[in-house]
Amino acid sequence: MGISSSGTAMTVAPDELGTPGDQLGKGGEATVFDLPGLTYPDVAGALVYKRYRNGHDSPQSLRRVVMARAGLDAAKRARLDAVTAWPVRVVEEHGQAVGIVMPRIPDPYFDQVVRNAGVKKSLREVQNLFIDPARALKVGRPAPTDEERLRICLDFAAALAFLHDELKIVFGDINPKNAVFRLDDRPMVLFLDCDAVRPTGVVAHVRQLDAPDWVPPEGGKLTLATDHYKLGLFVLRCLTPGAYSSVGTDPAAAAGALDAEGLALLRRALGDPSDRPSARDWEIHFRLLLGEAVAPPRLGEVDVDRAFVLGGRPVTVEWEALEAREVELVAGTRTVRVDGRPGKGSTPITLDESGWITVRAVNDLGVDVREVGPVTVAPLPESSPLPVPVPDVHLPHTFAPPDLRLLPLPAIDVRVELPDPHPDGGRPAPWPPMPAPRAVGFPLDLRAMLTDSPEVDLGSHEGEGTGR
Repeated sequence: MGISSSGTAMTVAPDELGTPGDQLGKGGEATVFDLPGLTYPDVAGALVYKRYRNGHDSPQSLRRVVMARAGLDAAKRARLDAVTAWPVRVVEEHGQAVGIVMPRIPDPYFDQVVRNAGVKKSLREVQNLFIDPARALKVGRPAPTDEERLRICLDFAAALAFLHDELKIVFGDINPKNAVFRLDDRPMVLFLDCDAVRPTGVVAHVRQLDAPDWVPPEGGKLTLATDHYKLGLFVLRCLTPGAYSSVGTDPAAAAGALDAEGLALLRRALGDPSDRPSARDWEIHFRLLLGEAVAPPRLGEVDVDRAFVLGGRPVTVEWEALEAREVELVAGTRTVRVDGRPGKGSTPITLDESGWITVRAVNDLGVDVREVGPVTVAPLPESSPLPVPVPDVHLPHTFAPPDLRLLPLPAIDVRVELPDPHPDGGRPAPWPPMPAPRAVGFPLDLRAMLTDSPEVDLGSHEGEGTGR
């Protein structure tokens, strides 16, 4: 029995799988059954049993594939599970490999397809990307937009780059039926039939075959170079759907779908084996074309504006992040997420209690984490009402407030006698004569103005106040 470095068994017997459930699929070499009662601590989600029709000639090669996953750290293992239906156990009986256990393909990779016999659930294989979009819609298949097709190509290249660079794996039999796609989430591509892969530099015990119309021009054994050729074919055919797209090999057909740099990559991919771009080259090209990050995020300077705050009041975290799609602040049970694409920013967050603030920069390629603080949260001072004594007024039991509407009011005589303004019966005295109006010049001559008045004699007061 194979054991991983973590102590997990890599091989199991058929009777350790429990009672198989429904048959989920059937091909020329194997049948797939649901395993509703089986779970493993290192695998998330439902599992299935792929039982080989005639067994497998090399149990050792299957164990090597399973061990490749078991040797990854948690983050890389999650990445592998997101882009492949990777074998997680080898099923052995009497020393022969009779099948594998692998994750069940999620529902978004299936369509409800209209057929002559009715509607049937069917895998959304990448070969459906090559047909005319109108024909795809007619039978219940999706018709991705031009941008979605570019993202599918990106995720196809990124998954292959992960297998090549991180697991040192040659996929080998890349064909239109052993990868499926989805449009509702990322990653958008899932590779199937991963039990046929092999490490680079290791001779396959079972000859890997090429699917029709996916045969490299150089022939021979399958290598990284043949993987790169088939990746080029996928890009060409995914971006140019329609008649004869599934057999197309002319890079000029993609002139309307790729820029000049992309066309140059495609010509190299379908040409000399020694000059073909890697899957990582394609991944970087599509990321730049779509405005996505090309490297894991990296946090720069991160700081908090204060170390002491009253409860219920926020603090502000200033951050710098490179290649981040999103910046996330976590303080206790509180989480704040903001757009990380500007590269720097300041974000408020309220702490429930004293402690550190975790800052995460996130994109599709990874996470960078930093902690700032600590921040001391002081409780707000408690307030309580101050009692004010009220005098106790004792009223007699017979006291009742009077009804003011019933009180008698004194009679009031509203007649007012006004004095006679002319008691002698005469007429009012006339106003004294006023000087005739005349034009006034500036500056004003007060002396001249006053001398015109008959009531004022300036001559008898001349010199007063002047010292003469």
